[in-house]
Amino acid sequence: MINLRLKQERIAVAPVDFSKRLIWPWRRCKVRILVVADGGIDFSTNDFGLSELITKALNSSGRPYVDFVVKTAHRNNGVTCDSPGFRFDNSQNPPAALKFNNANFDQVWLFGVERNGNLPALELKALTDFMNAGGGVFATGDHENLGQFMCSEIPRVRSMRKWYWPVAPAGRLVAPDGGSANRLDTTVVGDTANYQFDDQSDETPQNIIPRMFTVGASSVAHPLLSKSGGIIRVLPDHAHEGECVVPTNLTEKVIPGDARDEYPVALGGGARVQPQIVAISYSGAGQLTDAGKPAVNPRCFGAICAYDGHLAGVGRVSVDATWHHFLNINLNGTGSSRGDTGYYVGGVPNAAYYDIIRYFRNITIWLSPKSLQFCFRFRWIYYIRYSFPLIWELHKFEYWDWKSLLEAGSRVRVMLEETFSHAEIYETAKVLLAGAAGEKNQTLVNALAGLNSEKENIFPPLLKEDTVINLVLGATIQSIVNQLPEFPNEAAEYFSDKSDDKKLEAIISEGLDQGLNAVAALLKDQEAFAKRFNKLLGK
Repeated sequence: MINLRLKQERIAVAPVDFSKRLIWPWRRCKVRILVVADGGIDFSTNDFGLSELITKALNSSGRPYVDFVVKTAHRNNGVTCDSPGFRFDNSQNPPAALKFNNANFDQVWLFGVERNGNLPALELKALTDFMNAGGGVFATGDHENLGQFMCSEIPRVRSMRKWYWPVAPAGRLVAPDGGSANRLDTTVVGDTANYQFDDQSDETPQNIIPRMFTVGASSVAHPLLSKSGGIIRVLPDHAHEGECVVPTNLTEKVIPGDARDEYPVALGGGARVQPQIVAISYSGAGQLTDAGKPAVNPRCFGAICAYDGHLAGVGRVSVDATWHHFLNINLNGTGSSRGDTGYYVGGVPNAAYYDIIRYFRNITIWLSPKSLQFCFRFRWIYYIRYSFPLIWELHKFEYWDWKSLLEAGSRVRVMLEETFSHAEIYETAKVLLAGAAGEKNQTLVNALAGLNSEKENIFPPLLKEDTVINLVLGATIQSIVNQLPEFPNEAAEYFSDKSDDKKLEAIISEGLDQGLNAVAALLKDQEAFAKRFNKLLGK
């Protein structure tokens, strides 16, 4: 079992500066984001600018081992962007650093305004290649066909949201309008009486309904809407939003003339991985007294849709009902006719603001390719090992048994829950299993993938997801404890080149092999117990 006694003699000779938490031996993980807009959205501080998103949410990951590196592009002239006149096929992108491909970017965010037509075939192919090589895509428009040109025929994006209005081609859906009683209006009455268009710029958000998933003994929201100690349940409100949907046809090809499936089957075989609505909004506003819009026919609709392409060997996708969830006019009130300041109250952001910013950052973490997911999770575990109190509580042991690993994993989980959400902890277990331990565990990973499909029933009653997750975390941390020095300054010296991910990956892989052996041993012990119990019953 794990020795919990403190080694007081080591404390005297090797003190640890807990103000720094640990000595960090590697480069930070870098997430390279390209944000592309067209039409009237730009990157300025104007009402339809994205400066609040860029400078407040994407300027920092909020984590000590991840940096967001953001470049901006506009398909027209643009304002304050890195690459005006941008094209995805690089046909007119002069700066070499903004050449669009997987070597330069990990994900692309699309804010579409232009209504008519579609992207040219070469640009669609460039985006398709990017997505199928693991690149992440976020896309949004607004009501009617706002965003149609840039987004409406991108694989997966096209079927996860309604992009066409007033009519749609075969296989596509008509989007909600912007002025009738059938529009999608999430306006919430704020500090002024009645429903008003400018309520989108006040400090009162709309309440959304996250979809909940059962993982072990917990109900968790999707990683896009999870936070430490809770769930994100708010978004900015707006008078006429778009709508996210789950596609009914998963058998299309990515683009004409390309034999690749739009929705491939899961790795290891089985059904095609399907997108999911992960948040619902409620359209129930009354007459907008300052905008001439009637009260709406109330109904619920999809606010956020997510596709976990990693389960199928391609990139992840997320779409949102409206870019008004991201614009300055909604976040800080710029352009409000009555002088609203968004979610700033007396110059200070309120609680809703921080939840919305967390949603933006969650998008970036979740969309990142598999290689970055490994980068994140390896560093999380290292970070936790050299944090208080685990730096004192975990010590080397020679014999690996499931009881010891469960105890270690439980302690790691308590530490992780102080900073990360339940969904992130669950994602960590999946990533560690899928990556460091190899494709041989794909069936187990798929069985744990409750956020994406029905779980394969491979767990007996006494071996649930929580047990597997704790064993994985325990084995991972214990391998680090056994193979690295006890104190972070000594451990940092082990990584002499300051960027050797392979060393840590090998350590974690060895631990995971031990962890999977512990799972098998637990099942064997349960079987033996069942036989003894039956004997006591005389069976």
